[in-house]
Amino acid sequence: MKAIGDAPQYDEQLKRELGIAYTEGGGKSLLERINQPSLNINGIKSGDVGEQARNVIPTTATTVLDLRLVKGNDHVRQVAKLRKHIESQGYYVTTSDPTDEERQKYPLISKFIHIPGSYNAQRTRMDLPVSLAVVEAVQTTVPDKIVQMPSLGGSLPLSIISETLGVPTITVPIANHDNNQHAENENVRIQNLWDGIETFASLMTMRF
Repeated sequence: MKAIGDAPQYDEQLKRELGIAYTEGGGKSLLERINQPSLNINGIKSGDVGEQARNVIPTTATTVLDLRLVKGNDHVRQVAKLRKHIESQGYYVTTSDPTDEERQKYPLISKFIHIPGSYNAQRTRMDLPVSLAVVEAVQTTVPDKIVQMPSLGGSLPLSIISETLGVPTITVPIANHDNNQHAENENVRIQNLWDGIETFASLMTMRF
């Protein structure tokens, strides 16, 4: 919590840049919420809209859900909890297209598909010698105090690397905050690239 409290709080700036007034989280800052698990709705598809709208009631609705985990969550258990929650809402849950018999028997049916490739979140203690050495190495390349975060969002198999090799993992991002990551016009500022070269050169020559 100390690292989060010491980091710059930029919620209001982001709201201005994104053109929004409301944010979820019960009063907690974005940095606090990044360190908590979340369930995201990445997409919903059903009937057509706009010029393609028709006077037809769609027979199905499809949604893509994304589980964001934190240290301590087990990805297999979290998926099971999600399925159990859907069942608790009165749905009959199946992993294949429902049969005619199932459609006649159950008023609410959910086809639940878990896409493989999940893994757990990873977090490395910030007071380890390697952590302190990384902070020192990065700090030598920038004039301002660097921001240290216990966890960051992103799908990186750091837990697999850490568990397989038995080593801690630390990420050092260099992208600008408004780089439209995973969206149209994804970008990186040229100055970020040059600064990143200096940062990683310092990391590759650090001693601890």
